[in-house]
Amino acid sequence: MRCKPFESAASELVPESEHPLEQLRLLDEKAVDLEKQGDIDAVIECRIKQLSLHKVLVYLYEFPLKDLVSAQVELAEAYANGSYFKQAQDHLARAKEACSGGIHDDGLSQRLHVDFLIAQGSIHFAEERLEHSARVLAEAARLVREVFGEQTSRAARVHSLLGQVARRRERFGEAAEELTAAWRIRKGLHGSEAEETLRLNVQLSEVLHADGRHQEAMQELKDVVETIRQANVLPGLLVESLTQLARWLETSGREHDKEALEALQDAETIVEESFGKEDPRIVEIKRDIALLYLKMSNHEVALQYLQHVEYLERRLHGSQATNVARTLKALGTVHMVRHNVGEAEQCLLQALRIFEADYPPNNAIIKDIRTKLSSLASGRPAPTP
Repeated sequence: MRCKPFESAASELVPESEHPLEQLRLLDEKAVDLEKQGDIDAVIECRIKQLSLHKVLVYLYEFPLKDLVSAQVELAEAYANGSYFKQAQDHLARAKEACSGGIHDDGLSQRLHVDFLIAQGSIHFAEERLEHSARVLAEAARLVREVFGEQTSRAARVHSLLGQVARRRERFGEAAEELTAAWRIRKGLHGSEAEETLRLNVQLSEVLHADGRHQEAMQELKDVVETIRQANVLPGLLVESLTQLARWLETSGREHDKEALEALQDAETIVEESFGKEDPRIVEIKRDIALLYLKMSNHEVALQYLQHVEYLERRLHGSQATNVARTLKALGTVHMVRHNVGEAEQCLLQALRIFEADYPPNNAIIKDIRTKLSSLASGRPAPTP
């Protein structure tokens, strides 16, 4: 009888029948994808598996120790991103210990020291120790220029981290300078259509907007939208950019409502064509479209969108979800404006039952619904939605 090879729990991450080097490559790709999805615990699992493979390669096959040290640093940063700060500091300390005990090349030691500083700055940032993070990353930036040069991916990463730290400290002008520096390096290395370059564009637009430079911010985001359209790539980022642009356009004045609506409708089409008509992102987009139509006094189209939103939310969250109740409340209000008394009462009563069963109850919303129901019963004028 032939026995099957043992499969560990980690085999779910990557086929363990593959060569360790191929497993490392696949795990790196998987970790990047999982990080984009926000699944930090799964990223940590990938980094743990990578570290284990590097240990095998070093101790059994005498592979370079530097790769093991780098894997330990990556695991430390993954733990920090997941708010496991003790584990992050422990693994960074182990990486430094391995480096001091087994790396005898001065040039290599200096290069690894740069990575230690970047990781330490990243961990401090995750810990909200912003002043410490800024100081460590400033030192990292100085050493990166000396050891690697300014036009390198490490330099771009340090500038990007410094920009995030400055943004969190509400130093938006400084954040814009750092993110611009990171964007220029990424553009030079990978081109203007690369995902990292475009995401830096989006971050830059956000800090410009936070700095009160609204027109610059919107133009920056419009440039991102145009670049993605021309390259026909990254539909998810295009949707994010269009919805953010729509929010900024709407808040910049009623004269921009039509342009905001067009941006949201573009985002709606892209989600439905690229991800499916029941993708969770479509719910918020359709809700925003409905609210814009309400603002523009087009109650009939707003009602159609809200009805579709309610249908999708029931499928996604269940009929007793507070999300459904909020949409029912909005539907009831629009029906009141259109003098559809029966439909308005039905929607508001359903919403009221869900909110009353919710814990803790939202007393302000419950009171508002009861006021509307009283208004319906007495025949008073409908409220403005």
